[in-house]
Amino acid sequence: MIFRALTLVALLAVLGTGQAHASPAPNTHVEAQADAPAPTDLRLSLVGRWTGALGYRDYQSDRLFEIPVTTTIEALPDGLTLIRRSLFDDGPDKPVWITTVSLDDRTAATATSAAFRAGRPVEPLVETMSTRDVRDATHWTIVYRTIGMDGDAPAELRVTETLDGQTLMSVKDVRPIGAGDDAWAFRNQTRLTRVPD
Repeated sequence: MIFRALTLVALLAVLGTGQAHASPAPNTHVEAQADAPAPTDLRLSLVGRWTGALGYRDYQSDRLFEIPVTTTIEALPDGLTLIRRSLFDDGPDKPVWITTVSLDDRTAATATSAAFRAGRPVEPLVETMSTRDVRDATHWTIVYRTIGMDGDAPAELRVTETLDGQTLMSVKDVRPIGAGDDAWAFRNQTRLTRVPD
């Protein structure tokens, strides 16, 4: 059961959002602080090795299940491209590798990414980025938004990524398009701790 669930959610967790051909959600810059660093600059502080777990809710039992994951994040010299390599451990002889390449657009405050996994099609994704609660380079929150699919229905997809010192938490929520704030529903999370050099 866990392996089947990983098939559905691992790609979403690594990318932070939903399915192919998603487009940026409108009006998503309102959360940004006027004097805060650009999201791209903050994302560069994620370079390094991380370990933790992908968590998803089992809808039959309403329990949170976690799958171990190790992640390495590398920045290219252009300061705009990040490469994230993640290994999900779903039990003996069931390793799942997902490599995500993302390219930031500073002017538009967007990140365009694609995930690569053996046996799966490559699906591009474009997300808008905004910042909030920025204290310094290692204490901040970036909110990613896009329009995609949740199951078979169009939906707004939101990932809230919070770096708190040496810990990184990314939480994905979804809601039907046009619904109110009380309609956001949890889908999955990735909980990571930085590995010392």
